[in-house]
Amino acid sequence: MKSDHTMLMKGLHVRLLFAGMWLLMSVTPGKAQLVEDPQIASMMNRWKTYNTEHQEVRGYRIQIMASVDRRQIESTRRTFENRYPEYPIVFLHNEPYFHLKVGAFLTMQKAQAFLKKMQHDYPQAIPVTDNLKVEELLLYDQ
Repeated sequence: MKSDHTMLMKGLHVRLLFAGMWLLMSVTPGKAQLVEDPQIASMMNRWKTYNTEHQEVRGYRIQIMASVDRRQIESTRRTFENRYPEYPIVFLHNEPYFHLKVGAFLTMQKAQAFLKKMQHDYPQAIPVTDNLKVEELLLYDQ
């Protein structure tokens, strides 16, 4: 019941806003002026700053290996870099495991398509979720 009341109040606020704008425009034709609330301007500036500093999105990578054996991971990394020099590899250590991941995809479908390329050389590879930098997406989004 409370949500119905909230929706009704939001609808009323929108109608009042449009009515006020119409009244302002009809009283002073051709000289309408929009006055922005300082709190709204401050909120928009904070949102812009946050998005400029945090250019990451949630997406998918292909994990080609995870192991506690660092030497095995480093060997696999060198092999991958020789086979696929055009694709940068992400090396992570999340105690006690080392992870090798490749790719940057917004959708699981694109990650699965890329996985098919890797499946022959890395049959244990799986898609995993990860935080992706926006510029990484450009390399794989084809």
